[in-house]
Amino acid sequence: MGDITKVLLSTGELAMASDKNIILTKLAVTDKAFSLFGSEVPIITNIFKPLLVHNKNLAGSIPKIYKGENYNGFPYVMMDYPATFEKENIFAIRTMFWWGNFISITLHISGTHKKFWEKNIFTKLETSEDFFIAMGENEWQHHFEADNYILFSLLTAEQKKFAAEKNFLKISLKYELHHWNMMQSILPNGYKAIADLIIG
Repeated sequence: MGDITKVLLSTGELAMASDKNIILTKLAVTDKAFSLFGSEVPIITNIFKPLLVHNKNLAGSIPKIYKGENYNGFPYVMMDYPATFEKENIFAIRTMFWWGNFISITLHISGTHKKFWEKNIFTKLETSEDFFIAMGENEWQHHFEADNYILFSLLTAEQKKFAAEKNFLKISLKYELHHWNMMQSILPNGYKAIADLIIG
C-alpha cells in the first residue's frame, strides 16, 4: 500500500476539487484571452503591413492562437503573428498570456532575420526604457526571471556584446495582469513599438 498522504486531500484542496466554478472561470478567462488576441489581428496586420508586403517569408503568415496547460506549472495562451518558423531562420511576433503572471509581446528572430535587423534594433533600443532582452541560452523560455530576461536599459556594455553574439534575439514587453481590461488599448502601442524597432 502506497503512502496515503499522497492521495489524501487537505480541506482547501477538497474545497477546490469540489468547486466547478474554478474550472468554469478558467475556461471563461481562456476564451477571453483568445478573443483579446484575435481582436488585435487587424491592428497587427496594419502595423506590420510594410513587412508583410515586402517579405516573402511573412507574406503568407496567418495568425495562430493556441493554448497549453503547463508552462512552468501554469496554463497559457499564445498567438504567433506574423511569424515564420524555418529551421534556423525564425521571425515571430508572439503575444502570450501566462496564467497568474503576465501578458507579453515578444519579437523573436534568428538566422537571416537576426542578421538583417539586429543592428537597427540595438541602435533603437539605446533610447528605450521599456524593452526586456533575453539573456538566457534557451530561446524557448518565456519567463521574466533574472536568468532569462533583463531590461535592456540596465545592461552593461559586456552584456550587450553577449546579447548581440547569441544566435537568436528576443525583445519583449511585459504587462501586468491587473491591466487586462485596458489591454485592447495597450497592446497596439506595444506592437507599434516593436514595429518601430525593425521597420520604423
